[in-house]
Amino acid sequence: MFVLDHVSITVRDLARARAFYDAIMAALGVHKTHDGSGSIGYGTRSDPVDESHTYFAVVASAAAKPDDARHWCFKAPSRERVDEFHRIGTLHGGLDDGAPALHPEFHASYYAAFLRDPEGNRLEVVSHQIRK
Repeated sequence: MFVLDHVSITVRDLARARAFYDAIMAALGVHKTHDGSGSIGYGTRSDPVDESHTYFAVVASAAAKPDDARHWCFKAPSRERVDEFHRIGTLHGGLDDGAPALHPEFHASYYAAFLRDPEGNRLEVVSHQIRK
């Protein structure tokens, strides 16, 4: 069972966020499916025929502010995509918050990278892929 169907985060500057999120989502192979004046969205919404999808939205809000106790973690299909997420994210205004590496404190093949988006929101991407 999937725990989350969709999630939204808020940013003050949607234009700046758009360039960053377009780049990192493309690095993860996730398509933009919505682009409006007040929000952008990635992934696919679930429907009555297929409930296995996930949707991520970035919404403009004058009250948006990052919180160090909160982060969003995206799945990557491979370690190479984790590396690409981190590389592309830093080229598009993200700040390094932890280079790609194994994190055996979670499990033996937990390979993750961490960024802060241009507004300071904490992001992680992980691959659980086992290397042989």
